[in-house]
Amino acid sequence: MQAYTFNQRVENLYKSYFSTYENISISLDEDLVKIYLIDEQNLDSASLELKKFKQCHQITFWDGYSQSEVIETLNEMESAKTLKRFMKKLLKILNR
Repeated sequence: MQAYTFNQRVENLYKSYFSTYENISISLDEDLVKIYLIDEQNLDSASLELKKFKQCHQITFWDGYSQSEVIETLNEMESAKTLKRFMKKLLKILNR
C-alpha cells in the first residue's frame, strides 16, 4: 500500500471540513497550498496558505478582517496539525 503524500493528506482534511460548502476553494501545488473563502463583498476574505521551503513550512492564516498569524513548522506532521487548527478557524468564520 502506497503512503499518502502530504498534499493528499491536506486535500482529505479539506474535504472532511468543507465538503458541504460551495464558497471555499483549495489550490494544491508542489510547493504551495492555498485555501480561501470566496466572498464577493470582501475582496480580502479569509485564507490559509502553506508555503514549502527546504528547511521548513510557513503557514499563514488571515481571518479576513484584522487577525493574521504566521507559523513556521519543521516537518509535515506539525504542518498538518497547524493546518487542521486553522481549518477549524475557517469553519467558524464560514458558520457566522
